[in-house]
Amino acid sequence: MNQTDRATLMNDLSNPPNQPADASEGGNPSWSNNSVATWLASHNGVSAGAGALLGALCDRLAATGIPLDRVNMALDDHHPQIAVRGFKWVKGGGVEELAFPLGEASGREYQRSPVMVIREGGVSGIRQRLDGTETSGLYGVMLDLRSEGFVDYAAMPLNFSNGSVQFISWATKAKGGFTTQQLRELYDLLPLMCLRFELDHSRLVTETLLNTYHGKRAATRILGGTIRRNQGERIASILVYSDLRGFTAMADRHPAEAVTKALGDYYEAVAGPIEARGGDVIKMIGDGLLAIFTYQDPMMGPCENTQACEAVAAVIEAHANLKALRPDDLPPGIDELRAGFALHTGTVMFGNVGSSSRLDFTAIGSAVNEVTRLESLTKTLGAPILATSPFAKLECSTEMTSLGFHALRGVREEQEIFTLSEFAPI
Repeated sequence: MNQTDRATLMNDLSNPPNQPADASEGGNPSWSNNSVATWLASHNGVSAGAGALLGALCDRLAATGIPLDRVNMALDDHHPQIAVRGFKWVKGGGVEELAFPLGEASGREYQRSPVMVIREGGVSGIRQRLDGTETSGLYGVMLDLRSEGFVDYAAMPLNFSNGSVQFISWATKAKGGFTTQQLRELYDLLPLMCLRFELDHSRLVTETLLNTYHGKRAATRILGGTIRRNQGERIASILVYSDLRGFTAMADRHPAEAVTKALGDYYEAVAGPIEARGGDVIKMIGDGLLAIFTYQDPMMGPCENTQACEAVAAVIEAHANLKALRPDDLPPGIDELRAGFALHTGTVMFGNVGSSSRLDFTAIGSAVNEVTRLESLTKTLGAPILATSPFAKLECSTEMTSLGFHALRGVREEQEIFTLSEFAPI
């Protein structure tokens, strides 16, 4: 978009936010008699979330006489697949939350939107009356709003403390649109809006990052303040371990970019079913994945709470996902992805270990060692999914077939090893 087009499409408010008519000494807006400002400043230690906060804010603004019918807000996100999280408030309809994937957030529609101008154009705002007949140069969203009966539109920047610029827009169907005083009131409240939305949204961003990089169980402990070195808890768990076949040869024969892409495909195929069925992926090291399904009660057989059955179903689905991948789905030269899976049960110590300056949450215990050793037997026993005797005794609905007694490296006595009957070697 060239500068001429931008000038045609934008009308900055006649009173920019740094020069409001009711500014107190020093150029800052006076909030002492503004009930909405008082509410924004008095969060009382409660984080409602950006969506709930936007809904409450819009309801309060409407109650003061500002004729709001639609409010849109866009905030950066730090999810691996989501670039922007949107929130849309509609009068009488509450708030709808929308997630915009990475590609959509930088695509053609974004490039031709007020969001891009506000977030990247360095402008103080956009004002566009919609009650005329002129259509030349209007953004698509403005044309859509006009067709729905809206008569006035204003967009403003939300300047966060990290230097990023977020977006909020206001639209009305009221005859005559917004008055200059009403828009000035909204501008005067922007600093407090920024403080509250950044505070509430930052917690979601933090939770997303911790869940993504540490798993849900570790994230919950970190956010709860359980961050002391060498602290941990004993948890009775069902353990799942998976290892990608032929990874060393793959890394030797293919470019690092291709190997990285293949690993991503592998982890997506395996971790997705585990997380969808209540498991928590706690470690991804190289081509290995360790996950746990926690008992509700250490003295209770997991079949009563379905966790063992969920683990089995997750592993079956993960195996099927890998088998369904075709050469066209994978990087050039990599024709298939295969993996071994192991199922075990036992008590582990889930805790915070490491040096004084670098800590990590991990699961420790003989059960962890055993499940990783068990997976290595999938190659020699010819079955892609193996289970230990303790797991097989849980009597889940899936039939198990014994493959006899075998030694696990580092384990003193031989263990009876099982596989799911449908995967038993012929």
